[in-house]
Amino acid sequence: MIELLILYMLEKHERTLYSLRADIIEKFGFFTKPSIGTLHPAMKRLLKNGSVTIRNSYSEGGKKSTYYGLSPSGKKHFREIFFTNFSENPTLLFTELQTKLCTMSLLSKEQQNEFIDDTLLKLESFQLDLKNTLESEYIKFEETQKLLLKKNISDVSGYIGFLKALKEKI
Repeated sequence: MIELLILYMLEKHERTLYSLRADIIEKFGFFTKPSIGTLHPAMKRLLKNGSVTIRNSYSEGGKKSTYYGLSPSGKKHFREIFFTNFSENPTLLFTELQTKLCTMSLLSKEQQNEFIDDTLLKLESFQLDLKNTLESEYIKFEETQKLLLKKNISDVSGYIGFLKALKEKI
């Protein structure tokens, strides 16, 4: 998902890796704070597949600065990444969802509606699975486990309501 944030941020203007990190934290720090060690390999992948351009600049003192920008194929790659399926790992679902919601303005209105419709189906199915798990007579949960399942059900319900409201605004 870090690649989505990188491509989103580079859509406006080119940046150095350090300014990219600072801008991501400033804008998306409420759910992610990537390190340079996370950004660097992602940037290498994006450079390798041609989604990102590179430009070196030298100061009067000879200091090299590397600037990254979005290539013409970068927007296409953004859409490809954006429309990949959510992880089957429930602990990643909310972070992936937030990343996609925060960057979906790069999509057309039709693509945004398609994403919301698909995500609503996924979340409603996930919510049903959580409820069935909680109500299973074959699984004995501790009280804390039950409370966490109920919290996840509530969180999914909140996202469903949020997506429905968002769809009305598009």
